[in-house]
Amino acid sequence: MIYLRLIVESIRFAVQALKANLLRTFLSLLGVTIGIFSITLVFTFLDSLEHNAQASMSFMGDKVIYVQKWPWDFSNYSPW
Repeated sequence: MIYLRLIVESIRFAVQALKANLLRTFLSLLGVTIGIFSITLVFTFLDSLEHNAQASMSFMGDKVIYVQKWPWDFSNYSPW
């Protein structure tokens, strides 16, 4: 029973603190909202950029030559 009273008292204290500091509450919520919006915007921009890059390179098709420093065989004699 004491835990329930502590939880209710904590909730009441939190609500009173939010009401007493409306400007701080509003600015905090605004900052979190802008942060989430900007992260979503950046990820959307990066996905769009990747899609456009893949679309612009799709004209080459399947006949592509890969040039790399190391061979593609994964044997024990590969110079890693």
